[in-house]
Amino acid sequence: MASIIDIKEECALQVRNFDFTYKGAAAPSLKKVTMPIAKNAVTALIGPSGCGKTTLLRAFNRMHDLYPGNQYEGEIEFEGRNILDPKEDLIHLRTKIGMIFQKPTAFPMSIYDNVAYGMRLQGIKNKSELDGRVEKALQDAAIWKEVQDRLKHDANGLSGGQQQRLCIARAIAVEPEVLLFDEPTSALDPISTQGIEKLVIELKERVSIIIVTHNMQQAARVSDYTGFMYLGDLVELGHTEELFVTPKEKLTQEYITGKFG
Repeated sequence: MASIIDIKEECALQVRNFDFTYKGAAAPSLKKVTMPIAKNAVTALIGPSGCGKTTLLRAFNRMHDLYPGNQYEGEIEFEGRNILDPKEDLIHLRTKIGMIFQKPTAFPMSIYDNVAYGMRLQGIKNKSELDGRVEKALQDAAIWKEVQDRLKHDANGLSGGQQQRLCIARAIAVEPEVLLFDEPTSALDPISTQGIEKLVIELKERVSIIIVTHNMQQAARVSDYTGFMYLGDLVELGHTEELFVTPKEKLTQEYITGKFG
């Protein structure tokens, strides 16, 4: 039986009895996961490789639908509805629940056009509105000062850390409610990692954040809540400080103290 904290504040997402099975798999990769995701907070998911962290993260904006044959069961409630409903508008959903991937993925276009891309898809064409929102997104992603004089330059000329912040700017430009971070600093140097971590903490004032990380120190630094996963199960979810200092589950304690991983 999992140990799941009862979150008192408003929730951005509620997961209930969620199973996920990859196409052709004999058994589900996620089993009866139930967890609240607090609004305007950072929730970290930790656990050994293959435990289901990224599989769960990608379910939150139905990324698995890009590969037909995968199966969902259960409920993920967002804005009062179950987003696993086959009728869910996935383009709208991915605007509201954005994703930052492990490897920075700047589009092969200018810095400006990268940030404006999602807004144009939403039908925003007014140049002054686009200009204002591009600038604000780049400022919020802490990269404006570095790129303000080269907005028309190819985004792929940026460093890895800059490209990751550009991807964050692109995601927040469309004003999402939730941001999903999948190992966002694993390909970055320590200074860029520190910058992204600082940004994550600042962004929770306006969006709810879920971050998958193999780095327990990173989870401890940036998150308000941490969930420990093992073999497709959510073993424990609690306040980050309490989970790392006094975990309720023996398996959590063994993972945190390095007995396996």
